[in-house]
Amino acid sequence: MCVYRQTGNVYKNVKRKIERGVTFPTCLSVNNVVCHFSPLASDETVLEEGDILKIDLACHINGFIAAVAHTHVLQEGPVTGRATDVIATANTAAEVALRLVRPGKKVINFKNFFPCI
Repeated sequence: MCVYRQTGNVYKNVKRKIERGVTFPTCLSVNNVVCHFSPLASDETVLEEGDILKIDLACHINGFIAAVAHTHVLQEGPVTGRATDVIATANTAAEVALRLVRPGKKVINFKNFFPCI
């Protein structure tokens, strides 16, 4: 409900009704699960120190979707070792993608850059 209220605050002065709300449920994916994890009611997974969490959420206004995801290592102190490498690589790949996106580019062109990262 909070997302619905907040997206509504952005467009208070619009005279026509604007559809808005949650696009898909907030997901918390742990370790080897990439994204959009939806546990069964019987799932008894407990988060542990060192787990890598992927948090996804999205909302929409009139069908225009805004999605965000964040990776977090569940630990105190700085992240080190393999987890650092994985997170840094993912961030670099996202930066490369954003810098390459241009009108008229074909999506297939992007696949050639990611093996280099």
